[in-house]
Amino acid sequence: MDMQPRYRVLVRTARSVQAVMADGISACLALPRLTPLEQTAPCVLGAFDLRGELVPVISVGLLLGERTPRAAPSDLVLVVSVAAFPLGLHSARPLNIQALSPLTAGTPRRGAIDLRDLRLTATELDSYPDAEARLARFEQGLTRQALRRLEQRAGRYGEFAAGQAASTPAAAPARS
Repeated sequence: MDMQPRYRVLVRTARSVQAVMADGISACLALPRLTPLEQTAPCVLGAFDLRGELVPVISVGLLLGERTPRAAPSDLVLVVSVAAFPLGLHSARPLNIQALSPLTAGTPRRGAIDLRDLRLTATELDSYPDAEARLARFEQGLTRQALRRLEQRAGRYGEFAAGQAASTPAAAPARS
């Protein structure tokens, strides 16, 4: 039996508040600029580098079949640990984080999404949109100023794919 505490995080999606189970929580950050990851499940918005570790960011709403959320400079990414790997949860704001006791940590929570069961890779590549298009749809409403702010955050957290960033055009159409 796992004697480490687990956590239940309540995350706001477009239509509801969802409980998500995680093994640990390492950081809560302002939304960084994400890099698309090819051949990933539709719930994966992209990834960023956090102190040398690649962190994929998922949308719990997309996981539940909701529409693609719109990025906002005020959005947050909660970095949780799942089976010893980091995973970012996108949220307009986290609502609540609860540590579960080690004795009840292994007990399934009704209505909660257990991230240990989550698959990040795509199984049918033809049915999922291109990762660039998915990220562009997520960043669609951001202004040029907001995109610059996300770029600055990416530098602060540690740049992922720094060589690609300079040669790749902006993933989303920016508005003035």
